[in-house]
Amino acid sequence: MSNFGILSILPILGLLFIIWRLLRLTKSTSNRINWAQRSNKWILCIYVGVLLLAVVVYEAIQADGEKVYTQKEYATFIDENNVFQQAFEKNEESKFDPKFLIEEWKQQIEGDTLEVILNGSNVRMNIEWTNSKEQLVEAKMYKTYSYMGGINMEKEIPLPTLEVKDNQIILTAIPQKERTYYRFTNELTFFSTVNNLDSWEQRRVIGHTYIYLKVPKHINVIDKDGLQFY
Repeated sequence: MSNFGILSILPILGLLFIIWRLLRLTKSTSNRINWAQRSNKWILCIYVGVLLLAVVVYEAIQADGEKVYTQKEYATFIDENNVFQQAFEKNEESKFDPKFLIEEWKQQIEGDTLEVILNGSNVRMNIEWTNSKEQLVEAKMYKTYSYMGGINMEKEIPLPTLEVKDNQIILTAIPQKERTYYRFTNELTFFSTVNNLDSWEQRRVIGHTYIYLKVPKHINVIDKDGLQFY
């Protein structure tokens, strides 16, 4: 049995011991106690039984909620996000953490122009110009950590829809939706966390979506307004 399993059984064993002691004490003193009503003894037994059943049921319930991360883990997430962003801005692809890679594709271009259309999307984009004589553009999409209030928000912040056609890359933002979370825990440390709201609010990591393009130098890259990427 794992250490976690042993620790989860200890509260039950402790409660069983307390109940056993109470029953022993009740039995030893029952002859000296003048019960006002005999039903009182049965009420006490039923109450203790319900408490025991509640503990057993609680331990049997499987938790399927989200893991709540610690401030130390948050510091790690922020550092990894910053390392990726710095490498992205410097075109140091070899330093990109592969776990952030979401999608990659290649696109054959006709002519000398590639148009990037961002429909409401705030994707960060960078271009590495290559010496290739081909008409092939390589593209990769990355997404860094996003956590808020101790909860992983990566699944709740959808990626923009991607459409690749002809000489265009079209990224369209997904409409925003409101999300509500309720936090439940049996950890005693939760109360100290709630009292320290400033510390709790600091548990936030804002990630971004990145597009990294490898484009031959003879191909021009423009946005929907006709602005040139250099």
